[in-house]
Amino acid sequence: MKKRYDIKDCMSLAAMLFVVLIGRAQDLDAYIKIALENHPQLQAKQLTYESSLEAVTEVGSIPNTTIGGGYFVQEAETRVGPQRAKLSASQMFPWFGTLKAKKQASGALAESDRFELESTMRDITLKVKQAYYKLYEKKAFIEIIEENMNILKTYEELALNELENNRTTMVDVLKIRIQMNELENQKEVVNEELVSDLKGFNLLLNRSILEEVKIVDTLKVGRDVFSEENLIENPKLLKIEAMKEAAAQSELAVIKENGPSIGIGLDYVFVDERDMVMADNGKDIVMPMVNVSIPLFSKKFTSKRKQLQLQQEALANTRVDAENELKTLFVDNHAALNNAKRTISTQAENVHQAKQAEQVILSTYQTGTIDFDQVLEVQQLILKYQLSTIQALTAHHNSKAVLESLTK
Repeated sequence: MKKRYDIKDCMSLAAMLFVVLIGRAQDLDAYIKIALENHPQLQAKQLTYESSLEAVTEVGSIPNTTIGGGYFVQEAETRVGPQRAKLSASQMFPWFGTLKAKKQASGALAESDRFELESTMRDITLKVKQAYYKLYEKKAFIEIIEENMNILKTYEELALNELENNRTTMVDVLKIRIQMNELENQKEVVNEELVSDLKGFNLLLNRSILEEVKIVDTLKVGRDVFSEENLIENPKLLKIEAMKEAAAQSELAVIKENGPSIGIGLDYVFVDERDMVMADNGKDIVMPMVNVSIPLFSKKFTSKRKQLQLQQEALANTRVDAENELKTLFVDNHAALNNAKRTISTQAENVHQAKQAEQVILSTYQTGTIDFDQVLEVQQLILKYQLSTIQALTAHHNSKAVLESLTK
C-alpha cells in the first residue's frame, strides 16, 4: 500500500507536472499553486481518495464476533444440578487468503482514486496555463493596437502638415482618422474581453474576481522535447490499470469466498447445586465449539466471478482506447507546436519586411511624393502580422501545456 497523500503532497507532485517557460516570470507558477490549493474539485478528489484508503481497513477486518445469552425458564436438569443460564460467544473466519485478496482489491481501488487525483491536478494545471496565455494574448493585442494608434497619430500630424503645404488632400487625413477609429473600437472590444477573462481566471483560482492578476510582458519560445513513450505514465492510463488490478483481486477474493468459513466459539452454562452431597455438584459447564460454513449453492460466486472477468476485459479495451486518444492528442499538439514555431518565425520576418517597406514609403516625404494610401496599407499589414505573431506564440504555449500535461 502506498503512503497516504494529502493536498500538501499533491503540491509537491504538481512540481513535476509542468516545465517553467524560458523567460517566464514566476507568476504563472504561483497561480498554479493557488489553484491546486483552492480548487474545490481537487479537494473533493482528495477526500474521495482518503475515503477509499479507509475502505482498505474496513474490508480487511474479520466479521463481527457473536455474543449471546439465555435464561432457562424451565430448568434443564443435569446430573450435577439444574441449568439456570447460558452465555455463548463465537467468531467466524473466512477461508485463508480471502481478507488479503479483499484488501489488495480495495487498495487497488484506492490507487485508482489517487491516479484520478493526479489526473485532476494535471487538468487544473492545464486550465490555468491556457487561461493565463489567453490573458497574455489579450494584453499583448491591446499593447500592439495602442502602439499602432500612436503611429497613426504621427501620420495624422504628417498629413495635416502636408495639407497645409497643399501636397495632399483632406481625404488622406480622414482615411487616417477612420483607421484610428477602427483601432480604437478594436481596442475596446479586446479590453472588454480581457476584463471578462480576468474574472474567469480568478474564479478558476477560486478567489475574488477583483484580485489583481499579473501578466508577463513577453513569452519566449524555447527548445522543447517531448517523448510519446512517456504517455504510459499518464495517470489516466494508470488509473485504468489500477481498476483492472482491483477487479483481478476481487475475482481472487470471490474464489476464496467460495471456500468454507471456519468458526470457533464457547458456551458457558451456569448450573445450580443440588440439595445433596455429590461429586461436581453445581459445577458450571464449559463447551468449546468449532463450526464450518460450506457454500453448497455456489451459483452466486460463479456469477460474480464471471462479472469480474468481463470487467477486466472491458477495462483492457478501455485502456487501449484511452491510450489511442492520448496518442492522438500528443501527435496533434506536437504538430501544432512545430507549426506555431514556423508561423512565429514567418510572421516576425513579415513584420520586419513590412516595416522596411514603411520606411521606404516615408523616406519619399522629403521628395514631396508621399502616398498615404500606401502608408495605411503597409501599416495594416504590420498590425496583421504582429497580431498573428502573438496568436502563434500563445498557440505554441497552449500546445506545449497540453504536451506537458500528457507526458510530465
